Amino acid sequence: MDVGRGARQYPAFSNQPWTLSMSPVPPDTWATPRGFTLTEVMIVIVLAGVVTLGLVTFYLNSQAWWTEASTQVLAQRDATLLVQVMRDRAQGAKSALVLPSGSNSRVIFSDGVDETDEFFWAPGDSFVHHGVGPAGTDQGPVVPTTVERFLVSIDPTPGLGLVNLDTLRVRSASGQRITLSTTIGLYNK
Repeated sequence: MDVGRGARQYPAFSNQPWTLSMSPVPPDTWATPRGFTLTEVMIVIVLAGVVTLGLVTFYLNSQAWWTEASTQVLAQRDATLLVQVMRDRAQGAKSALVLPSGSNSRVIFSDGVDETDEFFWAPGDSFVHHGVGPAGTDQGPVVPTTVERFLVSIDPTPGLGLVNLDTLRVRSASGQRITLSTTIGLYNK
């Protein structure tokens, strides 16, 4: 036995082109990048955060604008409904009487004999209420929107039978004020 006396020759494997390598990856692929660096990942995260912040800000502003516009539309609809209810009740009346009620008005429609309807601003809830019959039995608010001003007058021209709603100012839930005015004819005159 020749222990420790030089390299041994293995004639059975001498024609194989094997080389000993410590890496499982072939040497020609070592220069190819196989991932992202921490800096690249941080830049992408920061950019994604900026874009997300912009989108959230846009969404919140759009939501606030939509809510404000929606409450204004609801107040306009309620004011129009109040005018329509007054017009419907006035068309069957022969006469109208307007009484001052603080800085607002009370309008009473009659069929020539008895009072049929009345509309008045109630200071307890700031709504315009509808009263029915000779006693003016309160039927509650016509619409659920706060009314700041309710001024009514009668056209002074004799025989014309016109009731002027000089000012109807309502306030939306977001605080916007909507003002309407109109003239209502008494067709049963």
